[in-house]
Amino acid sequence: MRQFHDCSWLEAAEAILAMTSRLTVMKAAAEDKPMKELARCMESLLLGDIRSASNAAFDMTAALLTSGARRVSGDLMRDYLLHRLLIEPNPFSRMAAANVLDEALYNAMRVDMGILYELMGLDSADLYRYITERYNQLRVKTRPGLDDTTRLASAAWGGAVLRPKQDDGAGQSILPAMLPDSAPVWHYGDEEMRDTYAADEALEEMYHRLLEGGLDWSSMTEDVWNFFASYGTGDFLKYRQFMLRGERLIPLKDIRLSPVQPLMEAEYRACLEHCIEFMRGNLADPMLITGSAGMGKTTMLFSLADELPEMRFIYVPECRSITQLAPLFEELSHQPLKFMVALDDTQVRDFAVRAVPVNVLIAATASESEGCGMFTKCIRLKKPQLDGFANMVQRLLDAAGAALPREVVRSACVDCQVDTKGELTVATAVSVAEGLR
Repeated sequence: MRQFHDCSWLEAAEAILAMTSRLTVMKAAAEDKPMKELARCMESLLLGDIRSASNAAFDMTAALLTSGARRVSGDLMRDYLLHRLLIEPNPFSRMAAANVLDEALYNAMRVDMGILYELMGLDSADLYRYITERYNQLRVKTRPGLDDTTRLASAAWGGAVLRPKQDDGAGQSILPAMLPDSAPVWHYGDEEMRDTYAADEALEEMYHRLLEGGLDWSSMTEDVWNFFASYGTGDFLKYRQFMLRGERLIPLKDIRLSPVQPLMEAEYRACLEHCIEFMRGNLADPMLITGSAGMGKTTMLFSLADELPEMRFIYVPECRSITQLAPLFEELSHQPLKFMVALDDTQVRDFAVRAVPVNVLIAATASESEGCGMFTKCIRLKKPQLDGFANMVQRLLDAAGAALPREVVRSACVDCQVDTKGELTVATAVSVAEGLR
């Protein structure tokens, strides 16, 4: 790692500008706001524009604060570099996730990782020191000297040849009266993960290894490749659940629509076993859950997503055509993860299995009046009889710590059956349990 605290302002400016201009795979990072402000600061130092250099240093700090980089290292600059390398998608991460090797791109990334490692050695105190050194240097050069008449007389008296006065372009810069009292602050605490990402188990190890400081990042190119090849890229590292809106994936906070295990226990177990087989790579047959409104079909889908944290869950509220999912399937096919694409209230029955990537499980819900079509795994949620309905209510009460005598629960269920004209569903069981608590 470059020891920036041993560099003069000129050495640092030339080195930083050279490094950022050499980025190729990570070129987008050099064009991002924090790095552009860093380059502006260095260029201003070379030009002798201290006011611009100082402004750029503080603008860079503001950009680091608002860059969206995860707080993990205790230093804003290091957070930013880790974010650009591991979290923000780039050509190398996409290539690794798709497990398609381009040796030229791989070798270019090795060079870029070495540059990012060098930049990790920069801190805000050194940046401010460079500005101060350049400021003091220019102040010495711009101190008032002899005027032209005095210089001419002195030269004539001493018999010397009067040489033209040199024009130091940097020395002609207008210097601020003073610099800010203190440097911008990048350090904010100790190294630790302050929030939660889906791939934290692997990310924590990568953060630790990259921040150790004893190993040039270029030597870790293969490790970073393996990370992307195993855990995917971008938002798939951060979130487990998404909703498809148009062609965009919108991240969701982890959701479980029911506080307890789904009440249709046998049916839920059948769905779960099918998903586990898919996670093991044994099959990817599309699965359909049918039932009337209120039977908990959507709840069951979200419960499955909650139970299988290694699977990414994509909720599609409405799907009217298989072509609607083509861009999504293309994106998911280039990721190493397993996905459940949950089609809620679907009317599509003509999925061509060959059009679905092998790492995608289609799980759909539909009303019980429609057939299964090409869905080879079909699970029907049937309305419970009175005794089964009372058991559901009893389980909900027990889970809430509000158990009541069986006869009280059954009596409330009979009243519900009369009020709903026999329409006993999971949703009405939840309503009865809430009324009894």
